[in-house]
Amino acid sequence: MSWKTLGSIPPKELVDARLQLHQAAQVVASAGVSFLEPQPDDSHPNFGWVDSLGALVGRCLPRANAHVGLHVADLSLLLVDKSGRAVETFGLEGRKLEEGYAWLAAAMTRSGELTPSRGLARADYAIPEHATGSDASFSIASRGAFSELSHWFANAHQTLAAFAARTDGASEVRCWPHHFDLGTLIVIATNPDESLAKSIGLGLSPGDESYAEPYCYVSPWPYPEAGALPALECGGHWHTEGYTSAILTGSDLIAGPRESQSERLHSFLESAVAASRRTL
Repeated sequence: MSWKTLGSIPPKELVDARLQLHQAAQVVASAGVSFLEPQPDDSHPNFGWVDSLGALVGRCLPRANAHVGLHVADLSLLLVDKSGRAVETFGLEGRKLEEGYAWLAAAMTRSGELTPSRGLARADYAIPEHATGSDASFSIASRGAFSELSHWFANAHQTLAAFAARTDGASEVRCWPHHFDLGTLIVIATNPDESLAKSIGLGLSPGDESYAEPYCYVSPWPYPEAGALPALECGGHWHTEGYTSAILTGSDLIAGPRESQSERLHSFLESAVAASRRTL
C-alpha cells in the first residue's frame, strides 16, 4: 500500500458524505447483527478495511460464506466472496435506505442465510441524523468528497495496522458502526474480572459532534488529570471536554507539506501513545 495524498477536498467539507456513509454502513452492520453470534464487546457487526476493494467489509457470514461491505468512494453495497471478490454490487445513488435493506435481504435469501424462521435484524445504534435515515435518497453529487473519505480510511488503516502489528496488546484494526471510527485498542492492564484497568485507544474518526472533520485520536483510560497532560507533536492537542484524548484534526494534518502527511500522522501517534503511557 502507498499513502494517498489528502486535501483535495478540505476536511470540513466532508460532513454530508460522512453522514450518508454512516447511514449506509448500518445495512452492513445489520448482517452481523442478524447472522453472527453476539459478542460481549459488540464486535460482531463491526467492519475491517479492505484496500483492494476500497471498502469497509463485515465479518464472514457462516452460511453464505461471504461478507457484506460498503464501497466508500461510490456509496455502494457489496457482497464479497471468500476470495475477497465483490460478486454483487448495489449502488445507493438515487436510492433510499430501505432499498439497501431490501437488497441485503434478497442477497441473504439467495445465499441461504435468510430463511422464513430467521429474519433480517437491524442494528439499533444512535447515530447522527441525516435525511437519508428517514426517506431521502442517497446522493453522490459531491463524488470527490466520497473519494476523499475513502483515502482517509485507507491511510488510517495502513498506519494503524502497522502500528498494531508492532505493539504488544494491540487489537485488530476495526471500524465500529455506532461511532463510525476505525481504530485499535492497546490493553495495558486488566482487572481480576478481565475488564479493562488501563488501555489506550487510537484511531481515525471521519468526524462527529466534537469535530466536523476527520481527526485522529489517542485516548488513555482511565482519563488522566488535565493538569498532567504532556505536550504533543505535529500540531496535536488534548481534548478535555467530556472525554480526554489527544487529537490531530484533519486540517492540522494537511497543513504541512503534502509529501510529509504520512510521517506527520506517524509522529503524532507515536508521541501521543508515549504520552498516554506516561499518564497511566
